[in-house]
Amino acid sequence: MSQGPYSSVMLIATDGLLQNQGLAISGNLTVAINAYTSTTAVSSYLSILSTAFANVGVGNDQITTSTFSSLQSLAANTLPAITDAVPAAYANTLPIGNSAAGFSGLVSTQANLILGNGDLGKFAQVYGQCQGYIAQNNPIINSVKNSAVLDTTFTSMNSITTGGISDINRNLPAFGADLTKLGTAWALNKLPVFGYPWVLLYQMSQAGGIMPELTQQLINTGVTIDDLSSIQRGTEVAGSVDLLIYQVMTQVTGDLLDQVKLLLSVTTENLSTMADLLNPVKSLPNSYLGLTNLTPTGTDVTPTATVLSNVYVSANTINSNLLSVYGTSPAYVGLSKIIPSDQALAAQAIANSLQQVKNIFQLTLPVLARTVTATETNSGLGDITALTKPVPPGVASNINSTLATGTGPNGTLTLFDFMGATAGVPYTAEFTSVTSTINSMQSANALYTLTDSTYGVYTVMQDTLDGDYTTVISPSPIEITITIPSGLPGEGTYGNLDAAFSTGLIPAAANLIANVAANNVSNVSSLNTSFTTMAQQLSAETNNLVLAQVTFSDLAANSRSSVMSLSSSLHDIGTDVAPKGQNDFFTAIADTSNQYGQAIIASFREGRNIKVFDNAGIGSDTQIPATAV
Repeated sequence: MSQGPYSSVMLIATDGLLQNQGLAISGNLTVAINAYTSTTAVSSYLSILSTAFANVGVGNDQITTSTFSSLQSLAANTLPAITDAVPAAYANTLPIGNSAAGFSGLVSTQANLILGNGDLGKFAQVYGQCQGYIAQNNPIINSVKNSAVLDTTFTSMNSITTGGISDINRNLPAFGADLTKLGTAWALNKLPVFGYPWVLLYQMSQAGGIMPELTQQLINTGVTIDDLSSIQRGTEVAGSVDLLIYQVMTQVTGDLLDQVKLLLSVTTENLSTMADLLNPVKSLPNSYLGLTNLTPTGTDVTPTATVLSNVYVSANTINSNLLSVYGTSPAYVGLSKIIPSDQALAAQAIANSLQQVKNIFQLTLPVLARTVTATETNSGLGDITALTKPVPPGVASNINSTLATGTGPNGTLTLFDFMGATAGVPYTAEFTSVTSTINSMQSANALYTLTDSTYGVYTVMQDTLDGDYTTVISPSPIEITITIPSGLPGEGTYGNLDAAFSTGLIPAAANLIANVAANNVSNVSSLNTSFTTMAQQLSAETNNLVLAQVTFSDLAANSRSSVMSLSSSLHDIGTDVAPKGQNDFFTAIADTSNQYGQAIIASFREGRNIKVFDNAGIGSDTQIPATAV
């Protein structure tokens, strides 16, 4: 199977991207915005803005920038959809600037800016920066969310930061030193039968074999050759046999004990018999009082709470609460018939604590000893050791409010949170809804006072700008009067165009729009919700681009390397099929009206096919060799 970086359709797509083809603003968005700006009310008002913008100046037949700004924001706090205004709450975050573009123009401008205004090399750079920020941001958000899983098993931050090792012993340096001296006496792969005498013989067989003298003593006591063979294979023997083995171990002293210690690399001091290797008080002389285990807070058989408590409450005295945890377990019951019951109980607690360490069954005792010795706790960090949850609620709240601002699962960021305008999400649906509502209101004559061809305030505004009510008194310097006839909105005589708008027409229009809003509560609520949704989204996108450190003026023009980086990622993009994933975004902006855009979609599908083939073990020759031939 070929493993080159490009396939046939990827090469076609690359050719298009290098020519700034294959990606475009969502066609559905363009259709939706055009439909909205073509409604009678909005098209009329945009014409007013355009004419007024051309008449901004200081002359008597011109309007001031302040008045033009008032025209741009007319109805922003009551019904912005009817004037294509930026909702008042977003005026500061979405400045429209000194232009005739309405809110819909801002959306189009942002969509084009993302696509590099025709330079896909700039788009590729923006995409890369956004993806980089997403890759940094989202793991933090998901980690905060997933940290709740740890709550039910949380004992302490020490437990978490030490991988559970600190839950075995409170004094890790002493514990590590004791474990080191035990050599290979513990079989960590047999923790379920930890403390049983036969396991110590098994470890001896693995280290070099049970010495003849010890073997003979075992046989003399009643342990058979078959029993010893089973032990060497790691197979458990009967309790009665194990009791015989323990009895022999209590008699192994002197030179034979030294041989046993040498074989197992044990250097623990003050061992009197081989059986002492099964007694934590003897085998862990410097750390057994630090041994810990999750035990009940009371002595009930079914406790409702557990705490990390000492296995030994004082020298040679076992914690009696352990009986409520292990008293009925087969491992303890069996072991307590072989070795002293307090030692059996301690063995069960130690085995349980050790098994909380991940992959413990794959470790040897020397490796565990080195690990314990090198492990650091949070000693001296009082604020950390005092925590009762793995992630404090305040920390989770702060991180979520700062970072979890996206529209993905758990508030994660998606490409739509940076470049939704380009893909038309949610703008296409919202503009379509707005258009339908405005047309419905227009058909019901609900907008009569605004758009009537004679009495509508929009009509009067346009006629005023066109000079229909202007009388020139002197051409140089120009002196005029503007007389809006009685019965029309803004009626009266004004000495200049600015006054006609600032004191007459704009207040009149505001009142009439307020009346429309009051008389069409349901429709207006729908319109305002749509515009607020879009403004909120556009504001968030603008802010997210800043957070991703996208500075459009700093983007390199015609960046081939950025385009090639994008084109080489098409297969990977296609496999990101999560809701609002990369596949959804790029599918929305792929220009399928030409071969290049279709090749981009084909590359996505090919990438998904390759993943399916790989999972099934089916070969594929889609990738073209990239080496010279």
